[in-house]
Amino acid sequence: MAKMTGQTALVTGSANGIGKAIAKKLASEGAYVWITDIDEEAGNQAVQEIVESSGKASFLRLDVRSAQEVAAAIRQIYTETGRMDILVNNAGISGNLVPVDQMSDDEWKVLLDIHVNGSFYCLREAARYMKKQGYGRIINMSSLASETALRGFVHYATAKYALVGLTESSAKDLAPYGITVNVLKPGIIRSALTGGVLQAAEERLARSTPVRSIGSAEDVAMAAAFLASPDSRFLTGISIVVDGGFRLVSEMDKVTGEMIAAMQA
Repeated sequence: MAKMTGQTALVTGSANGIGKAIAKKLASEGAYVWITDIDEEAGNQAVQEIVESSGKASFLRLDVRSAQEVAAAIRQIYTETGRMDILVNNAGISGNLVPVDQMSDDEWKVLLDIHVNGSFYCLREAARYMKKQGYGRIINMSSLASETALRGFVHYATAKYALVGLTESSAKDLAPYGITVNVLKPGIIRSALTGGVLQAAEERLARSTPVRSIGSAEDVAMAAAFLASPDSRFLTGISIVVDGGFRLVSEMDKVTGEMIAAMQA
């Protein structure tokens, strides 16, 4: 039997990209997956793909910036399925490349509203139902940007750092109720959000990654599926970096690499 048979999962921002890959993976493990997004056409297409693969899924249009919409969506999911087992807070945008002193109020607010407020609203509502059943798996989607930051993306980096704090504090609050809260930090993953960067420097970035390749949405989905499963019972408040070792690289590596090459010449 698949590890998540009989469970209900909500994956926000899952009409495309990493969210869609996670939704498909959870469905393949037996979960009834609720895909939520503001893109209704792509969301319904994702549901169709899951169903055609013998999985179970439904779509709900959801703007996570609205606490009212979030509460109504999670209430509907719980009412229809009688469960709320897994929440993956994946909804997010990258924002534009803007130096900090040139960033507008609106651009700053929309990033934090989607990533931070949206994740908080979903976590808060899902946790209320998870406490009733004494079980839950919550996964927040941060980024390698929460460890290394990024020039020109102060709004994105700030939001992703905030999600680590949300994860660690919530993990303490919810652990007594059988609910784990963990965070994933994808590195350079092939997706719509990284399209511009990869177009400009894919070969260079791949060479700089110890595993010598760019990550895929499925790589992230595998890590999410583990944290969403019963197997992760004893893990809470942790961060898992899915980056092929990219965070380990420094300018010093180039220097020592050249020294080793000279020694072996």
